[in-house]
Amino acid sequence: MIKSQDPQLDFNINALDFPVGGAVVAIKDNKVVYSKGFGKARLGADEKPFTPDTIVSIMSISKSFTAASLLKLVDEGLLELDMPIVHYLPYFQTTDEEVSKRITVRHLLSHTAGFAGDLGIGDLVSPIAFNLRDFEKMKEQCGVTDTIIEGIRTREDITRYLRSVALSDTPGSNWSYCTDAYIIAADLFERVSGSSWDEFMESTWFRGLGLNRTTLYAHKVQQAEDHAAYYTSNDNVFRDVTRPDSSMMAYEIPFLVNQLGAPMGFIYSTAHDLGSYLSSYMNEHPYLSSYALHEMFETVWDFEEEGEGYALGWGTNRKENLLILEHGGGYTGVSAYVCMVPSHGTAVIVVSNHDETPSQKIAYEMLDLLLQAR
Repeated sequence: MIKSQDPQLDFNINALDFPVGGAVVAIKDNKVVYSKGFGKARLGADEKPFTPDTIVSIMSISKSFTAASLLKLVDEGLLELDMPIVHYLPYFQTTDEEVSKRITVRHLLSHTAGFAGDLGIGDLVSPIAFNLRDFEKMKEQCGVTDTIIEGIRTREDITRYLRSVALSDTPGSNWSYCTDAYIIAADLFERVSGSSWDEFMESTWFRGLGLNRTTLYAHKVQQAEDHAAYYTSNDNVFRDVTRPDSSMMAYEIPFLVNQLGAPMGFIYSTAHDLGSYLSSYMNEHPYLSSYALHEMFETVWDFEEEGEGYALGWGTNRKENLLILEHGGGYTGVSAYVCMVPSHGTAVIVVSNHDETPSQKIAYEMLDLLLQAR
C-alpha cells in the first residue's frame, strides 16, 4: 500500500514543475494516499503557501459538474439526452433553424452539436474581458459588438445569441470543442428544473457532496484566507499586470471572474475537494444512478488517437482494458488536470495557479505509479 507522502510519489513530482504553486492529491482504493502542496498560492506582501485546501480556479474541469447536473435531471425523468434541445428551449436556434432542431442534449454535452469551436461570447461577457489586450480583436473575430455584450445579462441571453451563429457541421457528424455550449446547458437545466442552476450547484451538489470549499462565487473565494492568485510568464495577455516578486518571472493577472461562465469553466475548488468529488463517482453509493453514470462516461466521439474520445463532460481514454476518465482546465494563470479509473477506485488531481504547470504530465505519471502498485 502506498502511504501518504510516500517518498516514491514525492520523488515522482518535481517541485520545479510548479512555476508558482499547486497541489496534488492521489486516491487509491477510494482513499486519499497522497496529498501535498507546492510553492505559493500568492506572492508578494500577501504571500501564502499553496496547500491541498487552497481554493483555485479549475476552469474546464467545471464541465463535468455541469454535465452531472443534467444527468441528475435524467435520473429524475425530467430530461432525455437524445431529445432535441428545442423541445425544452423553444428559443434555441442557430442561423439554420431546421438543422438546429436536430441538436440534442447529448450533442451539446459531447461537443458534437456542429459548432465550429468556441463561440467567444462566454469569455467576452466576463467582467475582466476588457482587461485583455486583444479584447477589441476578439470582438471583431467573433462578430460581437459592445451593444451585444451589454445586452447579455443571463444565460438565456447567451442561448438566444445563437441566432446569429452559423453551424459548421451537421449535428453528430464531427467533434469540435465548444466551451460556450456548457452555458447553454445551464440554461437548459434552469428551464427544465424550474430552479436556479447556481443555487442547485451550491446547495445541493457542492454541499451534498461535502465540497465545502468549492463554489461558483468569486467574492466567497476572495474572502477566504487560503485562496490563490493567478500568474503567467506572458505580460502581453492582460493589461495592468504586476510582478509581485522581482526574483520570479511571474506576472499577476486580474482575479478570474465570470459568473455567467461558471458552467463552462469558472468553478473554484481545491485539490482535496476535487478528490472527494471524484471519489463520489467511484464509491458504493454514487450521487447519480448507474444508468446516468453509464451515459455520462460512455464515449460519444472517438478521436484518431487510439483509445481517446469524449463522453459527456469527460474525456475518455482506454489503456490496457482500463477506462480512464479525465479532463483538463486551462486558461491564462491556470493549469489543472484530473483523471480517474473507476474500476480501480484510483484518481489523481493536480491544480495550479500558473498556466505553464504541466498538470497533465504530473497527473499521468502519478496515475501510472498508483496502477503499478496494485
